[in-house]
Amino acid sequence: MYRFSILIVALLVSTGTLAEPEFHYEDLRLFDQALKQIAAGVDPVESMEGYVTDASVAFKGFAERYEVTAESIATQYAKRPIYYGDLPGIEDWLRAREPEIIDALDRLVELAPSGDSVPVYLLVADQKAGGTPIPIETEDGIRAVIAVAVDAIALTSETDMSEFPDGAGGRAQRADLPQVVVHETAHVLQVSAQGGVDNYRSIYDPENGNMLAIAIREGCAEYLTFLASGWRLGDRHLYAAEHEKELWEAFKLVMYEPPFSVPGWFGGDHPEHPDWPSQIGYSLGERICKFHYENATDKSEAMKDLFSLYAPDDVKPMATAYAQALED
Repeated sequence: MYRFSILIVALLVSTGTLAEPEFHYEDLRLFDQALKQIAAGVDPVESMEGYVTDASVAFKGFAERYEVTAESIATQYAKRPIYYGDLPGIEDWLRAREPEIIDALDRLVELAPSGDSVPVYLLVADQKAGGTPIPIETEDGIRAVIAVAVDAIALTSETDMSEFPDGAGGRAQRADLPQVVVHETAHVLQVSAQGGVDNYRSIYDPENGNMLAIAIREGCAEYLTFLASGWRLGDRHLYAAEHEKELWEAFKLVMYEPPFSVPGWFGGDHPEHPDWPSQIGYSLGERICKFHYENATDKSEAMKDLFSLYAPDDVKPMATAYAQALED
């Protein structure tokens, strides 16, 4: 859900000044128009083609990365028309929460050694992914924005789960949308803290990354989000705290494997552990980052580590110290 390519990182860090936080709801409104066309009898694919054509540059970047099309959105709409029909209403819900999200973003920026928060675009896609930074071209050059596909983060206690016969399938709650915005901003700030494209090594490349590097990158973003806002995504952190040793014993067997090569840790549910919350690797990584910060003699340097450490050789000592503490 949160992957960077080398090109994307280069674009993100090539701009000296990032935009102030702002919220864009244009795509939600365009999607609402598409829904009204469907209600009037227009073919769903045709309606979604209009939505995709007129959507924001952030949507287009998101769609290119995750291969989102009018057909793929229409397919998901056909399966869950009630769920998709409620998505445009998220604008009002989020507008009411904008001040507290901005406050959290401001606190996150204060924690970061460099960088600033960026614009946030809310859109509707086909449930392949939730939030991710996207580079877009503006009059002032290429800059980063956050794209959040609300269709992957919109479940509520009132959701008609008959449209989800196989369960939530890793989809998050609407209440988690603010957390996702801050988490994705933390990733932008992590890139900035790494000193620019000349010093950047993509941990998604098997030659430079591994499962442990992913856990630290995502786990530190989770922890930084919590420090800035008090928010976490769902309650998987509670499971990670209760089953910490069990999770570590399983993860240490795969932590040096290539990035994302072992399913169930950073995408969806674990095939061998159906009792584990979805993407439990995020919360295990958060436990490692939390331990590193709380046990550091120099808190200022430890905070910089949470933003800047990413390469396997750099993060291995964090895992070693964490593992030793679990054994003591």
